[in-house]
Amino acid sequence: MITLNWDGMNGEIGALMARFGELPRHIAKKHLLAVVKRVGREGVPILKSNTPVGRTKRIKSTIVRGEFKQNVKRRGGALRRAATVQARYKGRNRDGFVTGTLGYKFGWESRKAIWLEYGTKTIAPREMVGKTMRTYRGPLASKLAAAMAVALEKAAKELESGMNPGTGYRRVT
Repeated sequence: MITLNWDGMNGEIGALMARFGELPRHIAKKHLLAVVKRVGREGVPILKSNTPVGRTKRIKSTIVRGEFKQNVKRRGGALRRAATVQARYKGRNRDGFVTGTLGYKFGWESRKAIWLEYGTKTIAPREMVGKTMRTYRGPLASKLAAAMAVALEKAAKELESGMNPGTGYRRVT
């Protein structure tokens, strides 16, 4: 999980957040959300590689004369296909924060992921997300800083062009 807030951050990412803080919030939020999605998308293949494949399910309606029909229902790996990244802005404009979450889509696959991650009485814990975060933590910070620098330039160009003035913002000419 990635969290970027407007104050209290330090280092290179903190300096970039301070620069984003100088922009109008509607532009800064848009570009920060795009950065978090873009960087988090690179972690999805790592999460998929740490996720067990699963096996095909034998569903009665897929068996015809003792053989499987060529059918989508018999496919395994639904948990791997459910791996995704989400980026959201939480809070108010002046003191909110951007969060990025690497995980599984909501629903049945999310339940399966929780069972496999932490285990149950009969299922040993697999720690899929823990392994992914240990693997991806180092490259994530450097990629995040580089992507934020590129997004800051794009946001400045957008502000200069007057393309997205927002409400309450007037371009001075």
